[in-house]
Amino acid sequence: MRYIFEVILIWLCCPLSAQEDDDWLQLYRQVEDIEDEESESWEETCEMLSSLATEPLDINEVTREELETLPFLSAQQVEDIMEYRYKHGALRTIGELQMIPSLDYDRRRLLQCFVMIDNNSQRETTPRIDSLLKWGKHNVTFSMRIPFYKREGDINGYLGYPYKHTFRYQFKSGNRLQFGIVGAQDAGEPFFAHDNKWGYDHYSYYFLIRQRGMIETLALGQYRLSFGMGLVMNGGFYLGKQAMLSTLGRTTNVIRANSSRMESGYMQGAAVTIKTIETGRSKVNVTAYASCRAMDGTLNKKDGSVATLLTDGYHRTPNEMEKKNNVTMTDVGAHVDWRISGLNVGATVVYTHLNRQLSPDTSYLYRRYYPAGTDFVNASIDYRYNAYRLSINGETAIDKDGRVATINAISYQPSQTISVMALQRFYSYQYNCLHARSFASGSRTQNESGIYVGVTWHPTPHLLLTAYTDYAYFAWAKYQASRSSYAWDHFVSATYTGKRWKLQARYRLKRLERDNEDKTAFVMNHQHRGRLSLINQVTPMLTLQTQADMAYVGTDGYDFGYMVSEHVGLQMSSVKLDAGIGYFHTDSYEARLYMYEHAPLHHFTFPMFYGEGIRYWLMGRAKLGERWTLTAKLGTTNLFDRSTMGTGKEKVNHSAVTDLDIELSVKI
Repeated sequence: MRYIFEVILIWLCCPLSAQEDDDWLQLYRQVEDIEDEESESWEETCEMLSSLATEPLDINEVTREELETLPFLSAQQVEDIMEYRYKHGALRTIGELQMIPSLDYDRRRLLQCFVMIDNNSQRETTPRIDSLLKWGKHNVTFSMRIPFYKREGDINGYLGYPYKHTFRYQFKSGNRLQFGIVGAQDAGEPFFAHDNKWGYDHYSYYFLIRQRGMIETLALGQYRLSFGMGLVMNGGFYLGKQAMLSTLGRTTNVIRANSSRMESGYMQGAAVTIKTIETGRSKVNVTAYASCRAMDGTLNKKDGSVATLLTDGYHRTPNEMEKKNNVTMTDVGAHVDWRISGLNVGATVVYTHLNRQLSPDTSYLYRRYYPAGTDFVNASIDYRYNAYRLSINGETAIDKDGRVATINAISYQPSQTISVMALQRFYSYQYNCLHARSFASGSRTQNESGIYVGVTWHPTPHLLLTAYTDYAYFAWAKYQASRSSYAWDHFVSATYTGKRWKLQARYRLKRLERDNEDKTAFVMNHQHRGRLSLINQVTPMLTLQTQADMAYVGTDGYDFGYMVSEHVGLQMSSVKLDAGIGYFHTDSYEARLYMYEHAPLHHFTFPMFYGEGIRYWLMGRAKLGERWTLTAKLGTTNLFDRSTMGTGKEKVNHSAVTDLDIELSVKI
């Protein structure tokens, strides 16, 4: 406890800057309302944006592809930013973003967290490498989670210590040069022991350079790729249903460094984008890549083939350690992108080879058409057309057996206050692609067709209304549905912004067919979820957020759940504190609820709760001079309805658990 008090004293004695590292996340949550079931995908987006926020992009040097890495910008907004710079030249102040009509107030504030203007830049067309190294910045971050409890695995079963910790080093020179390394260790994994003789369980290393003559982007080490709308390749952000309203179905063609601790979705090797033709407003880019990386897999005991490719990255027990890196995936591919004014057409080809046969257990009907074999080939054509207030885009793909997947979207803004979009997708139940990740009601880019319609409307400057409806049909059996089925998802949200406060109400109804207990017929599962939130900027230093959540879920009988929570943010000249508390009460796991929490940089906390209990936490951040930043968060979950938490080796024989997160960052 003495060390905790010393940390608090440091916070009280050290000045803070007005702009905090996590300001972007608070603004992002106001723009994009995080959907419960997409929390894992949002964690990847949070990792990517955290890296971008540490070293903002120069708005006068940023490329269209770099702007497209920001998942809150629509295709029209990206186009308008580039058009403004083309017509008026370099921006002199960030305030000039107000001159771009398609950028609303919230997105303009959010964009300012990721861009800046470097008035000292010489704006060399191709700066020398030694200049990039001279003017670049180093950033080193250490983070650790310390649990004040023991799990069953910590007592008997786990190979390592109960601490989760991460090391990050990054060098970044404007938008042109970036390299670094990330070491990540999950709780329970061995450190400099057993098979982890090099220390951390997972390393990510990367080198990325942009705009070197004909080379648009060159990536070495680990990197992520995104082409089109994700039917063939998407290692970037997830296209969720609510996020779709803000991006308006935007396509992306980008290479970016894998600077996160996530252990899936990345490539390892080299990727390059070359400018082959660039005349006036016409441009042709060619991207080629090659990758060879080890993956985790569960092997079939009978013949050593792969039953399942694993993405969780856990290596805590001897059994999990046996699955580490026992599959090798080799990828080669290319993408050609042609752009002229508002028209963009691309073509992608991807070949993937596994050194072991992929043989999922097809005794389960819903797995009958899961990817199988050692070789996979996919090709696609993607397109995008942006005109004044109109955007049309899509992608159509085939696999080596000619099975088709297609997604197409159209959005229109009849005025500055309203935008409407419609999206159609068809993914054959036999379509197979190991790197596909696109808009879907289910978790796979397979066995789904549907129609999505969404609208955003600003009837007044203070009121924002958003709504969507999405119908999905599954031609083949899926988990908990032994034959063809459908799901229908409806959502509506209203946000009213006052001078110092913001009130939001949202409601979601999801209806889906499921097997009854005897699997002889379908029953309809209804999921009602609602939220009411009030954010009150009491003073420039004090912010309060009061929130109430509810869930009403079931088939024949219904389970009810609710949660009330309060968040307090306090910013003074010497300290920034965030605290939260929430009481939850649900009838079952089906009526579970989620609560977003502030967390240290590069972390995403969106815990799930069920049963009855209380959750409370306190976080503080201090800037120790110009270079050092110290963050600490203490959080406790206390259950009232049971005496244990978790199952298996994650089981804790207590009704309350407490964790301490510490992060130290230094900029050089």
